[in-house]
Amino acid sequence: MEENFLEIRGLRIFVKLIGEGNPLVFLHGGPGGEHRYFLPHLQSLSEHFQLIFYDQRGCGQSQTALNDDYTLIEEVETLEELRIRLGIDKLNLIGESWGSMLALLYASKYPKQVNKIFLTAAVGAKGNHLIEFGSELENKLSIKDKELLEDTSNRLKNGEADVQEIFNIINPYYVYSLDTLTRKTKTSSNPLVNRELGKEIINYYDLTNKLEEISEIPILIAQGEYDIISPLKLKETLLTYVPHAQMEIIKDCGHWSIVEQPEAMKKLIKEFFS
Repeated sequence: MEENFLEIRGLRIFVKLIGEGNPLVFLHGGPGGEHRYFLPHLQSLSEHFQLIFYDQRGCGQSQTALNDDYTLIEEVETLEELRIRLGIDKLNLIGESWGSMLALLYASKYPKQVNKIFLTAAVGAKGNHLIEFGSELENKLSIKDKELLEDTSNRLKNGEADVQEIFNIINPYYVYSLDTLTRKTKTSSNPLVNRELGKEIINYYDLTNKLEEISEIPILIAQGEYDIISPLKLKETLLTYVPHAQMEIIKDCGHWSIVEQPEAMKKLIKEFFS
């Protein structure tokens, strides 16, 4: 295992490399999450591949940006510079949740630098699909949790609550089995990154006019049977716009597919990238 901080676009970006072989680059969710979500659940893939994890700008151990400069463009260019710095010709990308959006966004700008894309807990191809994700999540909440979430969100805006309080409310709705909550690695989240990139996604994320660029890149989507964006819904929010992508439905699984069904996920990843 090798851990480094690389100076990328003016910020110190935390990078972790595990194993040897064909490199796989992991894009964590959030926005504002961190790479530890993937571990230790996928670490045994290092027997077959080199696993490359990094914390996105302002996330995890990576440096925060000056002037709250968190944009889609910067995330794409940070990934491109990381590719160059690591000497990778074509990226194999694994994007989870928001990371699925970043993977497709990067590929639409740098299609010749992408070999294959594996997505899980995918959301969609347009910014309003993030809003739909929020609506689908809200529909699952009990009346009590809706009220608690609204109150906690207001207190968070006023600096009177911690983002972890938000997760304590919504985490049970991200999984098929509550036992999963005991297996998830504790991770941090940057609410500022979440807010700023959330606005960017809603205002600027749109792949519908960029289909030609990614049409020749193999894409596999592993979506939980009970994800917030269900496989059926995902056909509407993503597969309509990326029709050549293939989808596998992960049984007994919610939004946290990597934590809930790691063996199924590792099998699909290994087959897809081998």
